Order: sequence, then C-alpha cells, then structure tokens
Amino acid sequence: MAFQLISAREAESLMNHWEYVVIDLRNDRDYRKGHMQGALNLPYEFLDHYIEKLPKNRRYILYCSHGGASMLAGRRMSEQGLDVLSISGGILSYRGRLFV
Repeated sequence: MAFQLISAREAESLMNHWEYVVIDLRNDRDYRKGHMQGALNLPYEFLDHYIEKLPKNRRYILYCSHGGASMLAGRRMSEQGLDVLSISGGILSYRGRLFV
C-alpha cells in the first residue's frame, strides 16, 4: 500500500474531508500534554504488538514528536499492506485547531 509524508496542515485538511485513523506514536506522558483531536495513543515502542491487528481497510495518519518515528512506522505499516500518511516534522510542526 501507499506511504507518503505530508505536512501537518495537509493532515488537518484531509481529516476534514476523509475518515482517517490518527495515531500518536509518542509515549503516554507526551500524549497527555497535547495531541491531535481524536488521535489514538499507540507508542512506537509497541508497534510490533499492534501493527498486525490494525484493519487493512482503513487509512492512517501517523505522527510523533519530530517525524522520525512516524516515518519509520509508516514504512513498516505500508509493508504490511496499510495505507499510511506520516506528518513531516511531527506534532511539533502543528498547532492548529485540532490540537487538544
């Protein structure tokens, strides 16, 4: 399946028009400090535990702090047949209306 990098603003626009599962790959402490509205907290360190359980018929938007972990996770997830977008620059590049 597809994997591509997008900006935080592109992610916000896509989330307004399409149904995506948004995944925050940061640890629980950072997630609680602020995250994108509706994002699931699935820390990168546990990727191997949940990657095979994610439905292949959904679209995913990933982010981490700076973009590195979400890029690695996105590649791995796309290799598993998932349709994945990763926010370039991570959550630190975003402070739009969906930040809670």
